[in-house]
Amino acid sequence: MKRRVLYISIMAALQSMAGCTVVPASTAVNACQLLDTATREADLAPAWYIGAGQVLESCGQLQGRKDGEVRACYAEARNGYRDSQECEAMQ
Repeated sequence: MKRRVLYISIMAALQSMAGCTVVPASTAVNACQLLDTATREADLAPAWYIGAGQVLESCGQLQGRKDGEVRACYAEARNGYRDSQECEAMQ
C-alpha cells in the first residue's frame, strides 16, 4: 500500500512540475508533502528513494537529493548490499 502511495505521489508531483497542466499551488505543495511522507515511511527500492529525492529537490527541499541518496543507502543496507556504517558516514 505504501509503495502505491509513493508511485501516485511521484506521478502527481512530476505531472504538476512538467507544465503539462496548470494546477493550484496548494495541489503541488500537497503532492510534495505526500511524496516526502512516503519516502520517510515506506520501505522502497533504492532507485525510488533517489528519484523521489530529485523530485523533492525540485519541490524546494535543498537537501532532497542528498536525503534520497542516504535513504537509498539504508535500503541497500537492509537488502544486504552495503554496510549501514557507510550510510551513517553520508549524513
